[in-house]
Amino acid sequence: MSIRMSASLVVVLLALLTITEEMSLRGMGADLRCRCIETESRRIGKLIKKVEMFPPSSHCRDTEIIAVKEICLDVRAPWVKKVIEKMLANNK
Repeated sequence: MSIRMSASLVVVLLALLTITEEMSLRGMGADLRCRCIETESRRIGKLIKKVEMFPPSSHCRDTEIIAVKEICLDVRAPWVKKVIEKMLANNK
């Protein structure tokens, strides 16, 4: 095998390893970018049920603090019906 062919094979193998590692991280629920696109500085009230903090990582240089709210939706509202239909369709 020539040196050029060996070098090409190494590059291809490294590329495949990088792709499969990224796919496995996504499969485990690891996000490969920052979660927060926009942030809120106003007080948002007592609807917050949980606060999660994500320290800086190799995928996001910022500390991200995410407030999880609990809001009950009206199942009779047309837009809620559409959301439910999309969720059910995506689970198939």
